[in-house]
Amino acid sequence: MDNEELRTLALFEKVEKNHSINQRQLAKELDISLGLTNAFIQRVLQKGWMRAKQVSPRRWIYFLTPQGALEKSRLTGSYLKRSVFYFQDLKRRVNDKLEELSAQGVKGLHIYGKGDLTEVVSLCLPLWNIQLLSMIPTDHLSLSDSHEFPALPQLDRNEKILITTIENADLIKSYLTANQLLEKEHWSCF
Repeated sequence: MDNEELRTLALFEKVEKNHSINQRQLAKELDISLGLTNAFIQRVLQKGWMRAKQVSPRRWIYFLTPQGALEKSRLTGSYLKRSVFYFQDLKRRVNDKLEELSAQGVKGLHIYGKGDLTEVVSLCLPLWNIQLLSMIPTDHLSLSDSHEFPALPQLDRNEKILITTIENADLIKSYLTANQLLEKEHWSCF
């Protein structure tokens, strides 16, 4: 599913929720320019997926046609299929990593990250008899000026830190290394 298909699906959902939504509101909600929104709506209208009805000189209402409803169903199915494939692949990669850590004798993890990967890791941990010991916050990474890192956990034997964030991973690695924590011995990442 490409960006245009995702944008089309989002447009259909916005129009279904609010028939009287205007192009300026759509542009804001779709996070695209007003000119691109207009061109996008014109394309969808030309394909017959939506209709527009003028209710006043500067006011239009939009609604999906039966063809538009079919296209929305197709796009939703494609999105769900892609999402399922994504999470199956992610689960496979997570299980591979946890199998590796389990083989090293790891019994407890401190997870440094948040997002989809972090959630899948925390759900898969029990399968490998690895305990989730803590979640190290990553809020400090979103601050552009300051990177006040959180206190690191005291690592016992058979415990590691697992970095589950891709953004700023190098920054986290540098922080761990600066605190005398060695890769493979004290921490690991995807």
